[in-house]
Amino acid sequence: MREHEIDNLTKSYRYELTKLEKDLLDYIVNDFHKQHPDIVGIDNLMSHLNNPIKIKYSVKKTDAAEKATEARTKKAKAKIQNAINLLKLEGKKITHYSIAQEAKVSYNTVKKYITLNEMN
Repeated sequence: MREHEIDNLTKSYRYELTKLEKDLLDYIVNDFHKQHPDIVGIDNLMSHLNNPIKIKYSVKKTDAAEKATEARTKKAKAKIQNAINLLKLEGKKITHYSIAQEAKVSYNTVKKYITLNEMN
């Protein structure tokens, strides 16, 4: 066997599934197993599906992520407000698109933080 083939046999993959997606996958694998009980590896797959590993996040890591998100949000809101003020000062039309261009943030970011009432 070549080295890359061995690597492919030992690689692990992690997927995030909703409860509905996991239930559907369970159903498909169980149904397949009933039709083809002689295929090697299905029992191992079913074991992994029925015993998922719970990923634990430390409080420190969670706090750091929340803090970083808060900082990015503040920065984006400040850019948006500065863009609105500049557009008003220049007498230009204020739209989500014009704010996004002036603030150099995405259109969706502007839509997320600014309502139509806040633009005028």
